[in-house]
Amino acid sequence: MIARTLIVALVVTLTACASPSTTNMIGTARAPISADQVLIYLEEPICFEPIALLTSTSDASFAFTEQAKIDAALQRLREAAAKVGANGVLLKRTGEQRDDSVYVGTGIGRSSGNFGFGINVGKSFGLMDKTAEGVAIWVPQQCD
Repeated sequence: MIARTLIVALVVTLTACASPSTTNMIGTARAPISADQVLIYLEEPICFEPIALLTSTSDASFAFTEQAKIDAALQRLREAAAKVGANGVLLKRTGEQRDDSVYVGTGIGRSSGNFGFGINVGKSFGLMDKTAEGVAIWVPQQCD
């Protein structure tokens, strides 16, 4: 019974996390494409059509190294861009944000009749997530 309760609590906690990416439309969406087809641009291509403003984080990616965290945030930008049919992301900024705190602890309790007693000891600490912001863009083949 306790294991079942813990599993339900874990599922609820994971599904309650904030979305790892946001999309705000500023242009016309196209048909979705594969995220593998989306390129990251550090400078503006000669010609392009802006489609959406994107943000992403490495939150809940289970990435531990700094490089793995930025890779996760960039992959999420690609995925969000692909959903609106963009074949590129013009990267505007990367950064860091404090993750939700994680609580690790143990507890003991005892009750007898109408009397209860409990002790809980734990540690709360914050982790850092990588963030990325960009513009989902459509780049015609002749402008690559």
